[in-house]
Amino acid sequence: MKKKAKGALCLLLTGLLWLTGCGSSFSDEVIARIDGREVMKSEYMVYLYTSTQSFVSAAGSDVWDMDFDGMTGAELVQERAFSTIQSVVAAEQYAEENNISLTEDQKTEAHTMAEEFLSQLTEEELAKMGVDQEQMETLMEESYLYSVVYGTLAKECEVNADEMEQYYQENADALREEYTQITIDTIMVNDEATAKEVSKKAKAGEDFATLFETYDTDTSAKENGGNGQMTLYQNYLNNTFGLSENLTLGEITDPIEVRGSYFILKVESITLPTDEQVKQLAEDAYRQQVQSTYVESRLSEMIAAQEVEKIPEAWENMETFQD
Repeated sequence: MKKKAKGALCLLLTGLLWLTGCGSSFSDEVIARIDGREVMKSEYMVYLYTSTQSFVSAAGSDVWDMDFDGMTGAELVQERAFSTIQSVVAAEQYAEENNISLTEDQKTEAHTMAEEFLSQLTEEELAKMGVDQEQMETLMEESYLYSVVYGTLAKECEVNADEMEQYYQENADALREEYTQITIDTIMVNDEATAKEVSKKAKAGEDFATLFETYDTDTSAKENGGNGQMTLYQNYLNNTFGLSENLTLGEITDPIEVRGSYFILKVESITLPTDEQVKQLAEDAYRQQVQSTYVESRLSEMIAAQEVEKIPEAWENMETFQD
């Protein structure tokens, strides 16, 4: 039932896109050619949107006021969006030359990803992108093919066992802390005064589960029946709640403000990864680093050999996704 509802929502949003497109100034057009392959404005706008979201998530909302080696934040995002398209085109060319293609199951998964992506967009964002479901499915297939090519190239890269062992020795302690699992009970309320009252009662020994039932305002947490309990890795816990120090077993916190809500946390358990798990984490992390460097180098070589032609008039007054 839920799957059908998601599909209906996607179709509704696609319909909204068509309606807004009729009355808007958006006109899909060729904005560039990469080795003769046409890049449409709609394709670029999708990548510009995802690049913008990723950029703001990593650097914060004030990123547009920063200087990046002589480039503005907007210019850097635009460059990243187009270079991503170049990487996708390079992957397409590599796939064609090496008889790599998506399976039917992979295409189905790509189409599901397209549906989910569209369902998360606002009407304004959809109108700026100028894409419908069919176009989005094609873009997701291209993105999926890129990931397949990435994995194929990564397998070419050999990892030095001695260097991997050295990485483990140097990073074991940091990885052990990062992947320590903390199970916490939580209570979320909407105002600071209530949060202070709840924290005081919890520290005085009142039952945390009872306080949760009485005061917690997160209806989804209550509906899920988990009593606000969650298990998080140490670093993610600290980042999510803005903690400067690690919590200790049994600790109950003062109210913590997160995006307008207030949380009281109680640490139920702390589970450190075993030595074997830490070693595996180190090997996986090192292998990913080495393979990533190798694949990016290979793709950079392919991109450097591309013939790129941008259509100047198509880039005039190009919209952005800056707030």
